[in-house]
Amino acid sequence: MISGSELDERLRAVLTGDALSDNPDDIANYRISSPVIESVVAPIYIARPSNVDELQQLLRLANEVGMNLTVASSTGAHSMGGCAAVQENVLVDLSSWKQIPWVNRRNRVCLIEPGVTYSELIQALEPQGLTIPMPLSPRDGKSVIASVMDREPTTWPNRQWDISDPVASTEFIFGNGEVFRTGAAGGPGTLEQQRAAGGAQKSSAGPSQSDFHRVVQGSQGTMGVVTWITIRTELRPVIEKPFLLGANSLQGLIPFVYEVQRPWLGEHSFILDRNAAAMLINASGSDTFESIRGSLPRYICLQNIAGFERMPEKRVQYQQKDIESIADRHGLKMTMSLGTIAAKTLLEIATRPCGEADWRHHLRGHCLSIFFLTTLDRAPELIDIYMQLIKQHGIEEELVGCYVQPIVQNHACHVELMYPFDPGVLSEIELVRNLEKEAVLRLTEGGAFFSRPYGSASEVVFKQNPLNYELLRKVKGIFDPNRVLNDGKWEL
Repeated sequence: MISGSELDERLRAVLTGDALSDNPDDIANYRISSPVIESVVAPIYIARPSNVDELQQLLRLANEVGMNLTVASSTGAHSMGGCAAVQENVLVDLSSWKQIPWVNRRNRVCLIEPGVTYSELIQALEPQGLTIPMPLSPRDGKSVIASVMDREPTTWPNRQWDISDPVASTEFIFGNGEVFRTGAAGGPGTLEQQRAAGGAQKSSAGPSQSDFHRVVQGSQGTMGVVTWITIRTELRPVIEKPFLLGANSLQGLIPFVYEVQRPWLGEHSFILDRNAAAMLINASGSDTFESIRGSLPRYICLQNIAGFERMPEKRVQYQQKDIESIADRHGLKMTMSLGTIAAKTLLEIATRPCGEADWRHHLRGHCLSIFFLTTLDRAPELIDIYMQLIKQHGIEEELVGCYVQPIVQNHACHVELMYPFDPGVLSEIELVRNLEKEAVLRLTEGGAFFSRPYGSASEVVFKQNPLNYELLRKVKGIFDPNRVLNDGKWEL
């Protein structure tokens, strides 16, 4: 990289106004808040390009002078480590890109920029009678694009047809500085010309037989920088009638979930153990963790039933009857509340942003989250592997939360295991670092698939699959030949 003064001069030539900052207080706002992640190098500058042209010039400059770039579009504490760097870097902040220039009710699709949060998108969709599936109670500053491009699961599994949903068409800049559009947006013609001809940029595959959005999706900013996406929306329910089902084991709920999801009955659906449920409810300030936890069975399943614009009451009636029949066959009871939790309250909390801080961090200040994909029938054995390891480390099971989320119409499921800890206690930090490394290794050996590896998980899973790791390096060499996007992030 060129000298500091020359770099400063060239960056300011590319960016307009006050778009470049080296203020220590400003840089501190982008720190990685997780003490579990080691060896993170803070950025030397925060760059805030105002448009695609400036962003492209920034990437071209990075290729010319050997500058390392990291990218962020969410605001607030960055605890996952997606923008964590191991080398000197300039952080590109796209959180101010908040345009939602197009909402298409007929095709249930809209176009958004990287800085749009879930609260902002829901507010923009509401007048059109639309909504968007979202992750389990995301924090206020979470970027929608950051979430969906990371394939973060939502609580609405039967609205997902592919693991990449709800992403439709995309525009991004590869690491080599080339702008590329995928899906229906790939052409021919401009977006406006396509819409005039009846197009809606809703297809994700293309142009032709290519599917390049999958190269960028899940890459944590190491392959390209997304400038906008079109995202598939859903009709907003007119009526919602959520229920809770309780069981003393996860196995007691699994047959019910399979039978409900197979014919696409119901809407939102997820499973929490009593610890995770208490953490989620407690973060809203409605009660205390212990009283909520103590009132619940070991596992609870939320099953929402909804009616939409056409005959909503009848839709809810017949679906409730069918789902109740399934519950009866499996010895389960659908209730409006369990313990101190009302189904309606849990649904409301789960489907709205939780506030400035992640709800998982409310109990003790921080939380180690280990998450992976499996099939629902195999989830219990993988959870048991983790629980055995928890006992070996002397951790009480009552402190560990579990969240099981069916995805892609329950063809698979996301399992998240949560251990809240105090980030101010050095012994606890050392404990969770060791726990993460050992747990990821044991779970991988047990068949867990880490499709979104963070922290220790990335090193472990790549070592377990060297051929895939070599393929990843080759793909990066094609689309980011000078390695300007977070170079070294996944180096073993």
